[in-house]
Amino acid sequence: TGTYEPAIATKDIEIDRPDGTLYEDVTGTSSHWYKATYYNSTTGVETSLDDAIACKAAESEHYTSLWDIRKQAGFEEAFGIKDETISDYREEAENEFDSAIVSIYVLPLSTKPKLVRQIINLLAAGNLLIKEYGMEADVEISKSGQRMLDRAYMLIEKIVDGTLKLLDGDGNVLSLQSSATLASTSNVYSSADDKGELYNIGDEQFSFKDPDNPRS
Repeated sequence: TGTYEPAIATKDIEIDRPDGTLYEDVTGTSSHWYKATYYNSTTGVETSLDDAIACKAAESEHYTSLWDIRKQAGFEEAFGIKDETISDYREEAENEFDSAIVSIYVLPLSTKPKLVRQIINLLAAGNLLIKEYGMEADVEISKSGQRMLDRAYMLIEKIVDGTLKLLDGDGNVLSLQSSATLASTSNVYSSADDKGELYNIGDEQFSFKDPDNPRS
């Protein structure tokens, strides 16, 4: 039992979008139910809430929405790029982020800080721009994607070395691993500071390194 709050959001119907108009409530949970009414701005007529079919929400375990990644990449109207494709890049970005902080913070994170959302948006959108367009297809777009990745890796580096801390809604630091040691990891995210890793995850083209001559 419960009541429906009127007009929690409005969206224009995307008539050119083959998979329909999407709506994502970032504050919703799996216990929420939703109804939609339709408003004709020409006639001023709105359909009845009583006639609307209730739909149960699915709780998201993701750090960010597919729509936020679309906006970050500038693909709001690029309907040819399916949500399934963006979802793959989101999952890749989330896995990469979790792997970077797992020795510092207890996972899963108890809340989803805005900073983490920003990082996932940058990682997913950056890879989307580079890999979907390719370096030869549009150099400027690929450069834009690489800049997003560089920014994301810089933020991750600062989280891992403790310069930036992940906070909850009350400003408290999220739970740390009991044996967490904050140390710089610039050698992981920057080819300029490479100390002999097999590859740098910030580079589009991975290259093997000679440990005795890491800048080769």
